[in-house]
Amino acid sequence: MVTLGPRAGRREPTTPVLRYRSFDPHTTRGARRRPMPLAIFARHCQLIATSGRQPLTVSSYAASLGTPSAPANPIVITIDDGGAETLIALRELAAAGLTATVFVTSSRVGDQGYFHRADLHRVLGLGIEIGGSGHTGRPLNELGRADVIAELTLSRRRLAVAIGDEPRTIAYPGGGYDLAVRQLAISAGYSSACAVREVLSHPGDDRFALARLTVDATTPDSRLVAWLDGHGRSEPHPVLPRDRTFRFRRGMGSAGPFRPRLGRVHDEPATAAQAATPAPGDPVTAGGILPAASDGAVPTGGAVPTGGAVSTGGAVSTGGAVSTGGAVPAGRALPAAGAGPVGGAAAVRAGAAIEPAAAVTTPVGGGR
Repeated sequence: MVTLGPRAGRREPTTPVLRYRSFDPHTTRGARRRPMPLAIFARHCQLIATSGRQPLTVSSYAASLGTPSAPANPIVITIDDGGAETLIALRELAAAGLTATVFVTSSRVGDQGYFHRADLHRVLGLGIEIGGSGHTGRPLNELGRADVIAELTLSRRRLAVAIGDEPRTIAYPGGGYDLAVRQLAISAGYSSACAVREVLSHPGDDRFALARLTVDATTPDSRLVAWLDGHGRSEPHPVLPRDRTFRFRRGMGSAGPFRPRLGRVHDEPATAAQAATPAPGDPVTAGGILPAASDGAVPTGGAVPTGGAVSTGGAVSTGGAVSTGGAVPAGRALPAAGAGPVGGAAAVRAGAAIEPAAAVTTPVGGGR
């Protein structure tokens, strides 16, 4: 749907929420980007300042959605980057009388080439809001539920330590989110969140999936001016596929934070006989009983540990060791060279039967 600009008296107002990504021409982290030259960004700031739009932070804009006191022609500038070049760009923006929201990856604070704590306080001093972008900056819709919770909560806590207050808004890293991620962001305490979606925002926009328009070095000034005039596509919040939500149900058993959930290999289920019969050399665990259905055979070299019983019909093959407390029921013979208990030097003769509940004890001093 194409809407008219504010100067043409459109029926439904729209808001450009601009997304700038990288100002660093030497960045090597993450996907390759075309950095925004600072000279072009300075020109954009002048175009925005003279457009008649009222600049707002993400939190202020989200809080005004659907309220009678909402500004007539707002604009929101967001920056998904941090570093020396970003700090220069923010100073340029503030000098033009504008404000913005910069989204920070909390685990990178203090890294070489990224914001330090002192830089974050300088950003706040310019009247610019600091939001979160996850703890490590990984796309949240590609992680298990436990990892998403860790990314959201750690981001708030680490930034609260750095700037003295928890951020109220977050940008989904890379724009990756789904309905489950959206709900977890609400549960984590955020009051708004930014997606990407590449359309104009509007008064009915979702506060937890605000639409943004990406601006980079290839964006012509004419397109930016059209957005400032309200020309462009605007659409309702999309209903995302439910199968993405199901991924979190499958990932609820994720072990620990920051462990990416990789795809599972769907193997054929083992048959009962395969599950019951150990492979050669595999131990039968303590207390494990080999069922009669498997003929109770312990393969060559298979050890029956302490407390492991061989059930009726079970034979201990050549070299099979019966550990301390391993009971062999009545009528079952230990073949020639069947070793005695662990550490025992004596061998049990061929055909020698162990009576019911009679366990081979530690160690047997001579042959039987």
